[in-house]
Amino acid sequence: MVNRKLLVASWAFLLPATITVLFIAGCKHSTGTSGPNLQQPTLTDASYVGNDACKPCHESEFTSHHLSRHDTTMHPALCSVLGNLTPPSGVVPLGGFSVLRDGDSLIAQRDAGGSDGKLSRNLDLVLGSGKLGMTYVTLINNDSLMETRMSYFPVYKIWDVTPGQEQRAPSDTPFGRVQPNIPARLCLGCHATVISKSGLAVQKNMYGVGCETCHGPGKAHITTMQSGNSAEMHIDRLSSLSPTKLNELCGRCHRNARDVDLDTVEADQTHRFQPYALLRSQCRTKSKEPLSCVYCHNPHTDVSKSSEKYNKTCLACHSPNVRAVHVEQVPVEQQVQGKQCPVNQRTGCVGCHMRPRIAFPQTSVTATMADHLIGPDKAHHANASRPHGTEADQ
Repeated sequence: MVNRKLLVASWAFLLPATITVLFIAGCKHSTGTSGPNLQQPTLTDASYVGNDACKPCHESEFTSHHLSRHDTTMHPALCSVLGNLTPPSGVVPLGGFSVLRDGDSLIAQRDAGGSDGKLSRNLDLVLGSGKLGMTYVTLINNDSLMETRMSYFPVYKIWDVTPGQEQRAPSDTPFGRVQPNIPARLCLGCHATVISKSGLAVQKNMYGVGCETCHGPGKAHITTMQSGNSAEMHIDRLSSLSPTKLNELCGRCHRNARDVDLDTVEADQTHRFQPYALLRSQCRTKSKEPLSCVYCHNPHTDVSKSSEKYNKTCLACHSPNVRAVHVEQVPVEQQVQGKQCPVNQRTGCVGCHMRPRIAFPQTSVTATMADHLIGPDKAHHANASRPHGTEADQ
């Protein structure tokens, strides 16, 4: 269980926490947010320094975050880097192409037919940590990229359709979908600390979701701290953000309510779009704010798989005497006297009120994700299909 002191440190350092670290949590974005660094960061100068520069003063957080799922959500498409995450060389079933090794590199190739011979594309980047799916990307030019229609799932050792490409579009290439300009930048921006202002280039020390993704560029902060002048930190203080703003920060990549199309099946996907789901959930703080991602998750480490830890967080509010429950995960000022469960007052909270759902039902992947639309068990899935903002969701 993360203690309160660590939680405060987490708020003040890095905040990309969600229940899952799937690269395919959501590829639709809005840039209309406001507040500390809630918009997609762009490399405009040398103000971004990389995670290693943060280590001397924040060694504990650096160590916890290093090689975590967020830290490793972007890779160069090189066999020497991917190691056992490298897909086997050969035909991609149902993909219409093959992925082949070309020395240390990987290429996508297919028959062009007739005298045209082979059609090939170099694969430049891989998006995803390897926990589940990994999508291969070709950088077409400074303004666009192509993401392969099929993604590789190394745990299952299979290829399956990339979420969002279940239906082919007329503009799709033989290898996958082209993302132009802003969509391309947003796509890479959720897997890198920062990308180039003038194109899609990503410096190697900026691969993955790093410290500066959430806190902003660190150079001025480091210079100020080294000078001994702490009056102005020159870094975003996330500890001052409300739960709603904290969730908006995570939702920049994991989707906020404004990023979900309520007229489609997306409205029901409260297991994939956690910030959106928490906004709709019945659980609220004393100030009627939704729960924030960091109430349950340490943002510097991978998501815990311990249901006991999450049950204790629930019991911090849903117990006869919240002060008697020694759970420091939820700040005391945010605790409320929640209604006790009439069925089981000590265990099973998540299993009933955040039931796991198949992550991607249109694929053969059987992995599940916890539903973040928290509410009464019987009404849970009925409420999931309601439009945002109805009385039943408040």
